[in-house]
Amino acid sequence: MRIGIDAQTILNPKKGDLTGIGHYTYQLIKYLLEIDQKNEYVLFFNYRVRSKDIKKFEKENVKICRFPFSQYKKYLPFAYSEMLSSAYFLKEKLDVLHVPGGRAPITYKKKLTVSSYKLGIEKYPEMYSKKEVIKYKTKPPAYKRADVVIAPTESAKSELINSFKIESEKIRVINNAFDKKFFQDASVTQIQKAKEKYGIDGEYILFMNTIKPLNNLSRLIEAFLKLRLILKGKKQNSNYKLVIAGKSGWMSDKIMQIAKDFGLKNEVIFPGYIEPDDLNAVFSGADIFVSVPIYEEFGATVLEAFACGIPVVCSNVPSLKEIAGDVAIMVDPYDIDGIKCSILKVLDDNSLRESLKKRGLEVAKKYHWKKTAEETLKVFEEVVG
Repeated sequence: MRIGIDAQTILNPKKGDLTGIGHYTYQLIKYLLEIDQKNEYVLFFNYRVRSKDIKKFEKENVKICRFPFSQYKKYLPFAYSEMLSSAYFLKEKLDVLHVPGGRAPITYKKKLTVSSYKLGIEKYPEMYSKKEVIKYKTKPPAYKRADVVIAPTESAKSELINSFKIESEKIRVINNAFDKKFFQDASVTQIQKAKEKYGIDGEYILFMNTIKPLNNLSRLIEAFLKLRLILKGKKQNSNYKLVIAGKSGWMSDKIMQIAKDFGLKNEVIFPGYIEPDDLNAVFSGADIFVSVPIYEEFGATVLEAFACGIPVVCSNVPSLKEIAGDVAIMVDPYDIDGIKCSILKVLDDNSLRESLKKRGLEVAKKYHWKKTAEETLKVFEEVVG
């Protein structure tokens, strides 16, 4: 087979493209090339990616392509840009083209597989910027045109069926995964250095993801305000911090302002983007990991916390229930008091905390990018026939 993969979401191969759809694309390609030397791969990169950073993908069965018009694509009329993209894919005479994120050229009519991404935008458009919503409506994902749609969870599959009206028989559920480096133990020294680097002192509760409305951080901050009063009542010198780590997304400035408005400027810490080499230490230094999004497609950060041996409190949204099951404390993301009580329950109960750590580690071991790649390769074989 001659398999094409749209790798334009990979802009920083040196760092595994960190998070989101770029990280998924990077890991999928990395492991496909490890397990498959039989088929040919054509990888389509953006012109901005440095040649030295994509050398790791150069193998005998790989052809590297760069979109020659990427740098002025934004100035092109939409239809013309679409035709150029389609022609560039067609030129390579692919047996199947895989597009992470689902945005394939409208005029591309050959064998096509896509992975789902940002499914929440259909149900919760108010949680996204106007720019994202307009882009989505202007060029909706190619779920209906694809031969197969890959969903990361059963709940994502249900979303594709119910919200996007995709036929069940053309959806394949293939779990995403997370970087196996999270299984590496962080030393006390590494944890302390990371805390100093990111301005974290004392004990802390951790959130790690993009700072945006969909992640429900305003309610988490309010729940922490109430929790802090309880902890102070129990122990006068209690000085827990809430660390909200991650890159700034839409409306992040307003979310940060909420902490200031509650008088928590010094208690809610926004360290920003955490460097990949520091992630283990920041996770491992936390007493508890909390993620209470309104909607979640997969939930890799929950698995990362499990792998680091950190107890988890998370939303009872379908995807997280599917992944975390009974190894995390589940909570209604709209229930501020419920979030507060769930965190307090874990902090107060040592045996519960140890049980959650142990069971979470076992769950994390079930997820691996190699498995994701193996199952995706089977989809390509199925589509090509």
